[in-house]
Amino acid sequence: MLDHFVTRIEHGVSDAASAAAIGLGAGIALAVGVAFWTVAGWMLLVRLADPLIAAVVMGALYTGAGLIALAIMSMRRRRKKRIKQDMRATHSPGGVQGLLTAFMTGMTAGSQSRS
Repeated sequence: MLDHFVTRIEHGVSDAASAAAIGLGAGIALAVGVAFWTVAGWMLLVRLADPLIAAVVMGALYTGAGLIALAIMSMRRRRKKRIKQDMRATHSPGGVQGLLTAFMTGMTAGSQSRS
């Protein structure tokens, strides 16, 4: 029985390690791609305008992308927090109703174990 749990843990660790390796490779590829797109955008903007305008446009693009990413992260955190609060509220029986539910569950389990 213990072997089953150890096997499940080993598979979980293996899956997590492979997902982390794939994520790291994807992150590196994205970083290289963003670097090339940045250089290409810089060259295009310098041809169309002077370097000051190019720097302002590139800075604005990266600042906007960063702010959008922070907003998305903030919304996800709030949603996860709200889901946890909702789960606590629905899964935590309180007061007399919770006591009666627990009593009836125990009585049912006891009567089923006798028969």
